[in-house]
Amino acid sequence: MRIMRRASRPRFLWLGLLGLGLLSAPHVLGDYHRYILTEILMWGLFALGFDIIFGKTGLLNFGMSSFFGLGGYGLVWAVHHFGANIWLGLLAAMVLTMAFSCLLGMLVTRFGSHYFVVFSIIASTILFLLAMNQRWLTGADEGINIRLKKVPMIFADLSLNDPLVKYYLVLGITALAFWAILRFFDSPVGRAIESIKHNEKRAEMLGYDTRVLKLIAFTLSGTVAGLAGGLYPVLNSNANAGLFFWLLSGNAILWTVVGGAGTLWGCFLGTSILVLVEDTLSSWMVDLYPILIGVLLILVIILAPKGILGSLQDHLRKKSGH
Repeated sequence: MRIMRRASRPRFLWLGLLGLGLLSAPHVLGDYHRYILTEILMWGLFALGFDIIFGKTGLLNFGMSSFFGLGGYGLVWAVHHFGANIWLGLLAAMVLTMAFSCLLGMLVTRFGSHYFVVFSIIASTILFLLAMNQRWLTGADEGINIRLKKVPMIFADLSLNDPLVKYYLVLGITALAFWAILRFFDSPVGRAIESIKHNEKRAEMLGYDTRVLKLIAFTLSGTVAGLAGGLYPVLNSNANAGLFFWLLSGNAILWTVVGGAGTLWGCFLGTSILVLVEDTLSSWMVDLYPILIGVLLILVIILAPKGILGSLQDHLRKKSGH
């Protein structure tokens, strides 16, 4: 018991420092970098959705942008057409993406990994084309603009015109979602889902219904990505067809792989590094920065095959003899 307590102390220390840093960061950063940090939290939550299905379950989903786009439009439609507040809008985003990911999951989880990838790409492409063509519903590439003015709270309403309110709103939602996912994968169902990645046949021999477990993971992944998508119009006051574009799925994959797939923490680390590096390089070298980003990714993959955090964890395990 004492050993476990001693081992947990550094973890709580790092968590405390991280929490203190995130709470104090907006007060020392300028307006632009505060916005970038807020975006990093949102994109990190999106990458967390991908890490659930890929890092924890072992299924490569190239259609994550479909959930992100539906989440964005779920909030926008609820606010624009029904006058919903931000909480009901986020709930609409989650319910819409949960229903869609569950229905899509019933189809794609019937197939093997190769077909799974193909179906996820097709679903994302279909939604992108529909969003571009059904301008009356989506606004196509121009999108639909909304104006959320306040965050209803128990004792008072907070103004969304204040960047600090937006930051702490996104931080709070992201932290709560992340905590819930951590708890889920500490549960028996979460551990059973992880067993699929390590050896699906063995999981079946142990009596697990792997198709049901995949469906749960797929639905959870889509719902988390949809929640991140719901935060997009909160920050940008707009949702457009570009949210369904496959490139967003590619970004989620890169952020997760660089940070460390399966670690859950790694997707936020990878998002932070790549978003900041891209922002810095794009301001210096407009034409060359995509090449430099590509070189950086290659170096990370070569030097840290399991991602930065995943490789670091492996190194610490070997050092401690476990």
